[in-house]
Amino acid sequence: MMFLCIINFDILRNLKESLLVTRMGAEVIPFVKLWFVTPSAFIFVFCYSFLANRLSRQQLFVFTLLPFLIWMPVFSLLLYPNLAELAPNSFCQRISAYLPDSMALICGLLENWPLTLLFTCAELWSTGVLCTLFWTNVNDTSTVESSEKEYPLLTLIGNSASLFSGPMILLLVKYMSTQNSDGWQMSLICLSMIFVACGVGIIGLYYWSLKLSDTRTSAPEALKNHEKTATHLPLKDSFIYLIKCPYLKNIALIMLAYCVAINMAEVAWKSQLVRVYSTEAEYSMLMGQLTFYYGLGCLLMAAASAWLIRYSWRVAALGTPMLMAITGVPFFLVTLISNCSWVPETMAASMLLAGVGIGTLCNVASKSAKYTLFDATKEMAFVPLNNEQKLKGKASIELIVSRAGKSSSALLQQFLIVTLGSLTASMHWIGCIFLIITIIWMGSVHTLSKQYNHYC
Repeated sequence: MMFLCIINFDILRNLKESLLVTRMGAEVIPFVKLWFVTPSAFIFVFCYSFLANRLSRQQLFVFTLLPFLIWMPVFSLLLYPNLAELAPNSFCQRISAYLPDSMALICGLLENWPLTLLFTCAELWSTGVLCTLFWTNVNDTSTVESSEKEYPLLTLIGNSASLFSGPMILLLVKYMSTQNSDGWQMSLICLSMIFVACGVGIIGLYYWSLKLSDTRTSAPEALKNHEKTATHLPLKDSFIYLIKCPYLKNIALIMLAYCVAINMAEVAWKSQLVRVYSTEAEYSMLMGQLTFYYGLGCLLMAAASAWLIRYSWRVAALGTPMLMAITGVPFFLVTLISNCSWVPETMAASMLLAGVGIGTLCNVASKSAKYTLFDATKEMAFVPLNNEQKLKGKASIELIVSRAGKSSSALLQQFLIVTLGSLTASMHWIGCIFLIITIIWMGSVHTLSKQYNHYC
């Protein structure tokens, strides 16, 4: 199930950036995350909590996946081929008269609303389906002892999907692009069909796993306890309840720090990347290559995480922020130097490529660590909690807290873009924020490790 979830995640990640960033630049990312993804995440968590109190776990799983499986064929077959006809040009022209120049990107997002919705869909798949829906079902059948052995293996096998999806996307787009002038459209349709097939496979495997669990002679003690625990707190009450729980607050702070740090580094890197790879096909093929590197990095990280987790939860949890700091600081330094006015033009071009290379290393290393070390240790932290804390706490942390982190970083980036003119001109401020947040993240891990050891 995780293997198929990550194939779909890789497809959405590739498409959302290839279609939107190449059209409007990396500066559009903070705007779409703040003004479109964040409200959608709040709507998602409200609907998820509403349905969780009224549907069985099986029904909740299917009802959460179904809108994604409907959306992708609709987008590739109906919306994308008619982008120009569907653009509300007259409406955008009217509202543009009331918006300052610094907010002109919002009009562009409204004009390209199908691409904006695709970007939002990709973000919700990551946090809503992969992080919340899938891992909640995993946590329900695990104990602290079993999670230490099983979660590294789960992330190892699941994230190996990128070794398949990366070359698949690269070869598919490359082949279709060389066949005819409409190759990009055909590759988009093929990727959408693969997405739907994987989604149907996820649902089928989920019901198969339920049948397998029913045939077991004895269920895990943790699962028995979860079945006795009702989850009927309204969303507002459950969120207040979570705020009062110090343990969950520390998990939320770690998630918040990760989202701010990765968003600062990733958007800064993409602002340089799009200067080198400017077309949809070039960008998509590059992302296909990077997806393969993500899978390779995940294999290495998962092998390391199995040893680190057995040694110490705290050491394993510190791996991601330390790795991000080691690779992120050189990226910001090289990028800052390459954009200085006193640097010769030929040298600046070479340093731009060097900065893109170091930024790529930072992105691959941090994402690989996130999908293995970070996810495994974060999910282990949820295991000792009761069912109410797991279901509502995880949904709030994964959706609301992660959105708050991405929204706050997007708001900071928007302020810097409006004030200084571009992400490139704001690089020194973004680098400072990145370093400060990473240090705070390490401190939060140290605090949570004491509480985790107490729970265990």
